[in-house]
Amino acid sequence: MEIGGEPVASATFIVTKTNLKKSIQDCNAAMRSLLKDSGIVDYDLLAPGEKVKLKGFFIDGTETDISAYRANKRGDKRIKFSGIKNFAKPGDVMALAVKNGKLVIKNLTTGVFILILNIGVWGEASWLG
Repeated sequence: MEIGGEPVASATFIVTKTNLKKSIQDCNAAMRSLLKDSGIVDYDLLAPGEKVKLKGFFIDGTETDISAYRANKRGDKRIKFSGIKNFAKPGDVMALAVKNGKLVIKNLTTGVFILILNIGVWGEASWLG
């Protein structure tokens, strides 16, 4: 995938009705690998019920909470993007990518971006350019 004309490491997922209703989804193997390789979250080190919280912002500046966690009962590896229902619909293909140390979710179907910051303060989106 490219962002701002530059190739970036990415992983894709398809939005479902459950994703939009509950803002949660399974964190697939490609997403887990991307998060681990980027030093953001290593799901293999999380115990069932353990959660890593990240702050993020939609590209329009709207703040969103992101949670990477293992479910309590079976230990399923999940991720939650609050407010994703405002940027996607069922069947949309999304890409999770890393650009300049930042996690970005891009709606490949509509082209909408979600910016997730691991640390620091969000400013202008000039980094996309």
